[in-house]
Amino acid sequence: MAIPRTVGTAAGVAAVSLLVYSAVGALWGLLRPAYTGTFAEGGQVVIDSAAANVEFVSFGSFVAATGLLAVIVSLSTYLLSPATRGPGMLWWLMAVAVFSAFSFLQVGTVSAGLLHDIGDPHLLSEGDRLSMVPGLDPGVGWLVAPFLAALAYWCSALVTPETEPGQLPIR
Repeated sequence: MAIPRTVGTAAGVAAVSLLVYSAVGALWGLLRPAYTGTFAEGGQVVIDSAAANVEFVSFGSFVAATGLLAVIVSLSTYLLSPATRGPGMLWWLMAVAVFSAFSFLQVGTVSAGLLHDIGDPHLLSEGDRLSMVPGLDPGVGWLVAPFLAALAYWCSALVTPETEPGQLPIR
């Protein structure tokens, strides 16, 4: 029993998308801004005052990166697989964008945690420099990737001319 072409294409789109989002998410996690500070007495960390907007930069870069990747995956699918064009693939790309954005965030969080690991907190002494990346809850940012995937796919379908124009009546 052979796997239908549309199912194989959909599975390939999901696999490639998850791999690309995960790889870029790992890079994003390494590049995320972090709070830096000094370990003080009483187990407190004095955060440097220059560390403004760390959360906003993380949110903005998450939204921009996942949105851009969604457009790239969506346009690539539209161009490389004309046989699977249609509303089913549009909905599939939206679902894949959601799962891929989740993958992006999880892999990025792990890589940021590995880069900014403080180790055993009991071994810290006063005056040690620390860096830490705050957690990110994208909220409405989760909707950007599926929206842009659908928008790019739909706009591509809108501006693509029909391959076989209808015959003109001869008068």
